[in-house]
Amino acid sequence: MSKYSDLQEEYFPTLETYTLAITRAHGKNHPETFKVHELFGKIEAKTQVGADVSTEYQEIKKVTDNYRIPTDACPTMEKTYHFLAELEQAYSAEK
Repeated sequence: MSKYSDLQEEYFPTLETYTLAITRAHGKNHPETFKVHELFGKIEAKTQVGADVSTEYQEIKKVTDNYRIPTDACPTMEKTYHFLAELEQAYSAEK
């Protein structure tokens, strides 16, 4: 297995929950969380059919200002951005 596959197996189930949770907790002050949730859903779906997800990771990177953690972020938001950054780096390294 590749590093990306390992991370995907470990992080995707958690990110499914976390990306939705941060929209509820931070959506009012951080509307980008809705886009993060939407893009992660696209990544999940496209990954299942083996499609390229580079564009989605680049969009997440852009809307989060390179995974910058807001000062009012909760631990769930911090972990979400860290997991996504790690996944994107591993994915990019393999492509």
